[in-house]
Amino acid sequence: MSLNSETMELEGSAFSRFMASKGGRAVRVAIGATIIGTGLTVVGGGAGLAIAAFGLVPIATGVFNLCPVAPVWGGHFIGAKYCGTRAPKQ
Repeated sequence: MSLNSETMELEGSAFSRFMASKGGRAVRVAIGATIIGTGLTVVGGGAGLAIAAFGLVPIATGVFNLCPVAPVWGGHFIGAKYCGTRAPKQ
């Protein structure tokens, strides 16, 4: 998302802006932890380990603010592109 300096409108969908926010990033980390916990405790075995390994993906995307699927629909891979920047104090 970028900030249009003339109209002060944020670009990107509301969902994209939320997912790039601290709250959205926390949601991704929580989902990843849930996937890992489910894989290790509910599924178990080799399949559970594979599911737990997949749970690292949403955790990494939340921690590093990345969106690996956004380019599919024309979005930015880097989540910070959806966050508006503040003008420096004068």
